[in-house]
Amino acid sequence: MIKIRKAEPADLQAVRELNLKLFKKEFSEFDSTMNCDWTMSKEGEEYFTDKINSAGSCAFVAADDGKVVGYLAGGLSGNESFRLDSGQHAELENMFIEQSYRSQKIGTGLMNAFIDWCKEKNVRRVRVVASPGNVGSIRFYERHGFVPLDLTLEKTL
Repeated sequence: MIKIRKAEPADLQAVRELNLKLFKKEFSEFDSTMNCDWTMSKEGEEYFTDKINSAGSCAFVAADDGKVVGYLAGGLSGNESFRLDSGQHAELENMFIEQSYRSQKIGTGLMNAFIDWCKEKNVRRVRVVASPGNVGSIRFYERHGFVPLDLTLEKTL
């Protein structure tokens, strides 16, 4: 039985290990600029510690009989005064589910926990960034009501 819950400090290592898998997948399939060493660095540890402990951030885990098999991390991202709905915004920053646990509605459970957290924080808009080649993730986000808004183009010099 999969349980979705807020991440606790004891989940830190499991979340970092899943994030490393995410980074390796992104690096090999979509974005060769990903620094796969970041996750296990001091900076990565501080990032996820903040997501677990800070009131302006959140982390949720999916656990199967105590084993963390998926996670989602996000947080408040401030106001965008140039938009008509310039209230509080949030960003779903990263999410990963073990391959063998996909297609079991775990992503939906994590997303619902995050959206509930956003509502508690009076968030008006939620953003997520996905690699354009990651069609599966994009479809997942679209099924949950996300629509394309901005397109970021980049050139490496």
